[in-house]
Amino acid sequence: MNQKIAIIIGAGPAGLTAAYEFLEKTQIKPIIFEMSSDIGGISKTVNYKGNRIDIGGHRFFSKSNRVMDWWQNILPLQGSPSIDDIILDRKVPTSKKKGAPDPETSDRVMLIRNRISRIFFLRSFFDYPISLKLDTFKNLGMVKIIRIGFSYVKAQLFPMKDEKSLEEFLINRFGKELYLLFFKDYTEKVWGVPCNRIKPEWGAQRIKGLSISKAIIHAIKSSFKTDTSITQKKTETSLIEQFTYPKLGPGQLWEEVAKQIKEKGGEIHLENQVVDISISKAKVTRINVKNKVTNIITEYKCDYAFSTMPVQDLI
Repeated sequence: MNQKIAIIIGAGPAGLTAAYEFLEKTQIKPIIFEMSSDIGGISKTVNYKGNRIDIGGHRFFSKSNRVMDWWQNILPLQGSPSIDDIILDRKVPTSKKKGAPDPETSDRVMLIRNRISRIFFLRSFFDYPISLKLDTFKNLGMVKIIRIGFSYVKAQLFPMKDEKSLEEFLINRFGKELYLLFFKDYTEKVWGVPCNRIKPEWGAQRIKGLSISKAIIHAIKSSFKTDTSITQKKTETSLIEQFTYPKLGPGQLWEEVAKQIKEKGGEIHLENQVVDISISKAKVTRINVKNKVTNIITEYKCDYAFSTMPVQDLI
């Protein structure tokens, strides 16, 4: 009768993870309210006429063993190669654990995928991360390569101090020539904001430790690489070559988490929108929730409240 209640707003990865952890490590009962009719937030997989469509490509990779183990506790890593691994002669690490699933006979499995990213530029495809293949030099042309090289050396010898924008951040790390070739137009098309109006901290978060020298060193090391471990601890996150991925899309993992939450005694209410939060003495005490099907508003008392909704909506 005295069980404490935690209300969680949002059934995306953060909200579902919080609820799962409550049930695993405490006696607190989580109740999730999700405004939409789907589980997984922006990591959901939509099933449309039998076709599973990922809203966004989500690479399941982390340098944190705790995070990787958490994912693989929900969906275990493949124990043998999949048919496409065999056909394409891909060397991928597989789980050595007893009973690890065969991806050809089980859907409840985390696959290991080789990362393939390319940039279409100058009417040609370029590998990303950069590769030291003949095609790379051929596509760029000798004149551009020389200009990129001199521009990069100049940026390293005479970097701009007190970076005030993403533009300066990128030029300092890649040289002006490479910035103008690859980064400027791409960034402005994707984000809709000129690079000279984006703060440099954005680049530090998105690109982290990547630089042209590290990309080239990585390309050289990859040519002699024999270790196929999925951990890739010493590799810059932007340069990882393999990642895990649920067989039926990223939404599959969060659908499985939601299933386990319900089995452990938690509650998940879809199409229920939080419309009011009552605060007393700096603590959330009540939350009003509107059922979007019936339009009925219900008040729920709680001991704890977690919000994973957009901050502007919360305010």
